[in-house]
Amino acid sequence: MDTDGVDGATALQQRWHALRTVPGSLPSYEDMVLGGLGRHADNTALVATSGYEPLAILWGGTRFERWLGQEIQSLEIERLPADIAHGVREITHNALQSQIPATIHCIRARQGTIESTGLLALPLASRQGVPFVLLFIEGVTSRLDLVDAIFRATNQGMLALSAVRDSQGQVSDFTILALNEGAARLLQRPVSDLCLQRLSSVVSNLSATNSLQRLAQILGDGGRGSFEFTYPTISGRHIDFKVEVGCIGDLLAITLADISDVKAREASSRLLFESNPIPMWLFDPESLRILRVNDAAVAHYGYQRERFEEMTLLDIRPSDEWEAVRSMVDHLSDVNGLSSLWRHLKADGSLIEVNTFARTILFEGRSAVLTAAIDVTERRQAEARVAYMAHHDALTDLPNRILFRERLEAALAHIRHHGGELGLLCLDLDNLKLVNDTLGHPAGDEFLREAASRLQHCLPDGDLVARLGGDEFAILHFNAEGRQNIVALADRVVDAFNKPFVIQRQQIVSGASVGIAIAPADGTTTDVLLRNADMALYCAKAKGGRTYRLFNVEMDNRLQARQVMEQDLRQAFTEGQLDVHYQPIVSLQEGRISGCEALLRWRHPVHGYVSPAEFVPLAEDIGLIEPIGEWVLDRACREAATWPEHIKVAVNLSPAQFNSGKLVDCVRSTLSRSALNPERLELEITESVLLLKNETTMSALHQLRALGVRIAMDDFGTGYSSLSYLRAFPFDKIKIDRSFVRELGENKHSTAIIRAIKGLGRSLGNMTVAEGIESIEQLQLLKADGCDEVQGYLLSRPVPAVELRQTLATWRPYNIEIAT
Repeated sequence: MDTDGVDGATALQQRWHALRTVPGSLPSYEDMVLGGLGRHADNTALVATSGYEPLAILWGGTRFERWLGQEIQSLEIERLPADIAHGVREITHNALQSQIPATIHCIRARQGTIESTGLLALPLASRQGVPFVLLFIEGVTSRLDLVDAIFRATNQGMLALSAVRDSQGQVSDFTILALNEGAARLLQRPVSDLCLQRLSSVVSNLSATNSLQRLAQILGDGGRGSFEFTYPTISGRHIDFKVEVGCIGDLLAITLADISDVKAREASSRLLFESNPIPMWLFDPESLRILRVNDAAVAHYGYQRERFEEMTLLDIRPSDEWEAVRSMVDHLSDVNGLSSLWRHLKADGSLIEVNTFARTILFEGRSAVLTAAIDVTERRQAEARVAYMAHHDALTDLPNRILFRERLEAALAHIRHHGGELGLLCLDLDNLKLVNDTLGHPAGDEFLREAASRLQHCLPDGDLVARLGGDEFAILHFNAEGRQNIVALADRVVDAFNKPFVIQRQQIVSGASVGIAIAPADGTTTDVLLRNADMALYCAKAKGGRTYRLFNVEMDNRLQARQVMEQDLRQAFTEGQLDVHYQPIVSLQEGRISGCEALLRWRHPVHGYVSPAEFVPLAEDIGLIEPIGEWVLDRACREAATWPEHIKVAVNLSPAQFNSGKLVDCVRSTLSRSALNPERLELEITESVLLLKNETTMSALHQLRALGVRIAMDDFGTGYSSLSYLRAFPFDKIKIDRSFVRELGENKHSTAIIRAIKGLGRSLGNMTVAEGIESIEQLQLLKADGCDEVQGYLLSRPVPAVELRQTLATWRPYNIEIAT
């Protein structure tokens, strides 16, 4: 290195700092340059500037001119070589901006040589304030052979080969003229062992490959080329090389790259592709042609491999998806993990749904898309089935409550925006419980399926019927044109269910009650419309069923009144407002009281006595009848324990009391607490209890008989199959319904029925009791027909316990003369 240069740079910087008398100011050009450079003048040049940018080199020393390679006479910066101009601009800008000396290494490339020259820039100003920059060359210029530097620095293997020709001038081998450390490392031999060696002696399997021919061809063509070959090392390991070849006269420049890892990955990918159990293929994104398929794809799709690899993507897609396929491929660039759902055609013509996953890879030197296809047909069908089941009734396949509400809400929204009417019909079926209890639940299921079928046949196109649960169904009647259409539909439904069902070769008499609400008149929201239709249904059932009712405001009033009565009844029971009255039962043979029937009474604090026909069904509906029934039983037994021992007490049982399974225990504990002889207790049941004829009900009746309690059938003759009930259970007493007694002597059929019942009772060993006696004539006729006991207003109304005790104390036996 030029010591003078270094010393010169140091000396100039010291002088520059000495002349900078005011901090932040610049030394003057005159003080620094004129007469002050001395022996350093040859290495300097003065640059005129504008702003922070150099304009021209005004003058320069001899060495500076040699470095530039040209004379300096106001040399404009634009006329400098680009590499020097770049360095001068950068150092000038730095010095003027920082207001202190700046340094830089200016790099030049000349004829394959890299030159590096150090520059020092001193910012100056004339006495008039014009800025200048004094440039100084530091030390000597270092030079580096560029090709040699690259040749030695790169990790890639680089070789220079010279052709060896035979007597005919044909290339028979190559000599390694030069190589770098990278090539020696890849070939796993020292540079000294390889330099000037024949290529065939270095690459042992050269003759077994076409590499020599490829090199000779490139040399003969005078161009460039590339190929791959496998090199066996001395250690026995094989290395896969990619060879890049360039021709320079009769020489070849070779670049070697180790691609062993790439080849291993390719082999692994090929193995993964071919042995993968998931169907896979490669396709050309431009032509859509399928390039390769694996065994799984051949097996799953059923195409022969040769046929498969002649097809395009469109051949395995239904024609209505071709445009979508083209659009998808047109937007492919670099696919990585793209997932989509498609329909594919198998060889047998069947359609499957597949989830495809795709990514772009290189295949045989070109871009291709690797696709994996997972068949999700069964899963999608299962998902669709689950979604369907979530919205449909499993038994009848009708829409369920969830879907029905969704459709109803959508229909109401349509009405709000576009007008029109919508009919909502809610209906209940009769006798489902009877079918389940008598024929079994499979028969009940068959009954419901047949009911669903009848409802569907009643509907016009576009209407919707749904099963809401149990025996509850609902219909949405769209595009209703006035109430007449809706009423006509309700008529069809009622008529359809009046026809008997044949279930397990038995006729079932059913029926349907229908409640109708019409939007928007009867409600514009789902909940309001359903509530009003339910209200109309309740009124239809209250009228005896098998009919329909249209909602009106009065129904709402009645419902509210019922809700008030429900609250009052609950309060009456809790606060002890209920009472038990007793109606004497008289023996026709003895003319004396043989028993009393306990009858529930409710005296409302505002409305007075409420008829049991009103509040007892309400108590059954709201689940209050069981505790009330237990209370009546307990009250009646305690009271009867105070009567003469020949007088029995009769207590009515509700069908609901049999449902709990606690009835027998309740009767047993009540008898124990009251110390009443079980033979003095008569339990009256109606035929509706025997509609529940199952093991639990019949077992309870037999257990009650085993306690010594007597069982009576009340309201005999008004049900569907009383005779079969008499056969099913040995009753102690039959009570003839008051409807027959009322027409006694006026209707010959009623008289005949009473005589038949008495005759039936006698043959079965049952006592018979006639209710509702209101005249002496009725008494005489009943005695003449052999009836055992009677009760009615003629003999005594139901009275409170206190009055009954007086009646029992003052009652005198009397003889009833038979009319002649």
